[in-house]
Amino acid sequence: MSGKNVLIVYAHQEPKSMNGSLKNIAVDVLSKMGCSVTVSDLYAMNFNAVTTRNDIAGDLCNPQHFSYGVETMEAYKKGCLCEDILKEQEKITEADLVIFQFPLYWFSFPAIMKGWIDRCFVQGFAFDFPGCYDTGLLKVCSTALHNVENVNVCHKICAYKRLAVSRVHLLLCIDPV
Repeated sequence: MSGKNVLIVYAHQEPKSMNGSLKNIAVDVLSKMGCSVTVSDLYAMNFNAVTTRNDIAGDLCNPQHFSYGVETMEAYKKGCLCEDILKEQEKITEADLVIFQFPLYWFSFPAIMKGWIDRCFVQGFAFDFPGCYDTGLLKVCSTALHNVENVNVCHKICAYKRLAVSRVHLLLCIDPV
């Protein structure tokens, strides 16, 4: 692992929580292994999880009928996504390993993380059609699961969400609230 770039996408509002402790341990251990670790602490960043027209920095393709998927795909191609999305996409692109650290809320991750995925993994950057899993970040699925309490829940979430990331490996660290 030495020399690898690791991105931890962390979604918990309490730094003293078990999730906060697991994130801190991951940072310490990975750093000691020689990794360069970047943390996107979504709550500390006050990350906007809402998808809106404001995610596009330039003109819309069709201002009469806003379609988020179409508009963000075109904005990605033109380099016209808003600054916070571009910063997160740069972190993702530079990462050799991406770790999602979050509590399990209603059998899924928190809304702020869902919004991060929706806003950052836009068509053209993370995937494309046709062949959704043949190009972009979703090309290779290499998923390791970590669960503090219930392994079956982890497997169900992964199978249901079909989470994957390209040469970026996805490590889901999940614990109950």
